[in-house]
Amino acid sequence: MQQQGMVMLNTRPQDAYKKQDVLTAGPVDLIVMLYDALKKNVILGKRGIVKKDVALAHKHLVKAQLIVTELINSLDMSYDISKELMSLYDYALTTLVQANTRKEAEALDSVIDMVDNIRDAWKQISTMNRGTVKLGEELA
Repeated sequence: MQQQGMVMLNTRPQDAYKKQDVLTAGPVDLIVMLYDALKKNVILGKRGIVKKDVALAHKHLVKAQLIVTELINSLDMSYDISKELMSLYDYALTTLVQANTRKEAEALDSVIDMVDNIRDAWKQISTMNRGTVKLGEELA
């Protein structure tokens, strides 16, 4: 990155692609991206615990906690599925905090498995949505 005055310019091309992906993604794709980021941070946090790198573990497990909190905040509690997701997110958040505090890598495996399962379901929804053409869209 280059610094000009107080403004930081991003010179990494992959960051520009990531930003473009986020800006053009639909709501379901954004949720899938959150799950991808959640899994990545849990894995990196676990790696930090295993390597006894407390700072690395803490950094990534806190990021994972923030993502789960964002997922919780995005729930529409008028749907039954949201209540079920809330209990899963609550479990994930509690497990992330405890694993970070106690530096227990094994506890994170259940969170990774849970994230994989929920992410796969959202990915299927995303794929089904792409194949769906709403009445009138094909004429536009």
